[in-house]
Amino acid sequence: MSGIASPVEHQVIPAQPRRRDSRRSAALRLARRREPLLVVMTLAVFFLTTALEPSFDTSGNINFMLESAMPLAVLAVGQTMVCLVRGIDVSFAPILGIAAVSTGFLAQDDGSSYVLMLPLALAIGAGLGLVNGLFVTYARIPPIITTLGTLSVYGGIELSLVGSSAVQTLPNSYATLNTGTILPDISYLLVIGVVVMILAALFLWRTTIGRALYAVGNNVEAAFRAGIRVNAVLVSAYALTGLIAGLAGLVYLVYYRGAEGGSGITENLNLLSIAAVLIGGTTLTGGKGGVVGPFLASIFITVADEAVLVAGVNPDWQPAGVGVLLLLAIMLDRNQSGRRSLREVLLARHPKLPLTPPSEATP
Repeated sequence: MSGIASPVEHQVIPAQPRRRDSRRSAALRLARRREPLLVVMTLAVFFLTTALEPSFDTSGNINFMLESAMPLAVLAVGQTMVCLVRGIDVSFAPILGIAAVSTGFLAQDDGSSYVLMLPLALAIGAGLGLVNGLFVTYARIPPIITTLGTLSVYGGIELSLVGSSAVQTLPNSYATLNTGTILPDISYLLVIGVVVMILAALFLWRTTIGRALYAVGNNVEAAFRAGIRVNAVLVSAYALTGLIAGLAGLVYLVYYRGAEGGSGITENLNLLSIAAVLIGGTTLTGGKGGVVGPFLASIFITVADEAVLVAGVNPDWQPAGVGVLLLLAIMLDRNQSGRRSLREVLLARHPKLPLTPPSEATP
């Protein structure tokens, strides 16, 4: 018995759980997202300004800032659509203005409610956006050149519609929508903006054409070979952008309780909407981003703008500040080009929504 070796029992050591590491990596991934960064930056600006001026932290001022951000937030949601397909639309402001003055004059003359004016505003915006899309897609004119041209054309149309008059008297329903609240301190305008953002996000995440926007923006050639009608997607992106700009025109009309020649242009909404899109994490190279970031970026820009005024800085410096934020956003995006956005994180959970690698090729 002594010559017989006893069998060696191999003890299997179970793998130690790595919950701490997984939680740490998840926290790092979350920190790299643009959306939580924007929330932190907005809160930081808010509390720093409150420390300088305690009246900044009042429910009335908070509501004012959130409501004043909604026209820009809706515009930024629309601008995101064309940026996803490597486009850009700088005719956004006059499209908003045409929708605002057209519906405003009808409401002022006939007493039409905003419910009746909504289809008209959407139709005006979609039609003007469709024109942009046709020029970009079939005339092969670069988006920036096309929309710079229509910026002048649409701006002229807006001024001709207004003439020497302005929309100054609106039915009571518009004032109710402006000042009314669903719950205490939650205004109708804020709810409208949030609903638009949610619907746009669901459109991008859950519909075929929404996924096609990402596919075309990521790799035009791969999308074409996969059977996606690239031209139809491009035209649809610009038409959808115009439609949302028309809706933003009605939101603008409600918020400002009127409209005049240059509405949307004088507020520099073209530059602000593009800045909100880029600061929110959507790139001009296409295929990356979403609508949540631009929506939050619009609120951040508005809060920062109000903070600058409270600090006593000359408001003439506001465009310069937006330009600096725009450059910083572009630099941050270049540094994070290998990281994924919130949209792409969600896409990764759905095998039916693959992301193709970016390419500069065209069919």
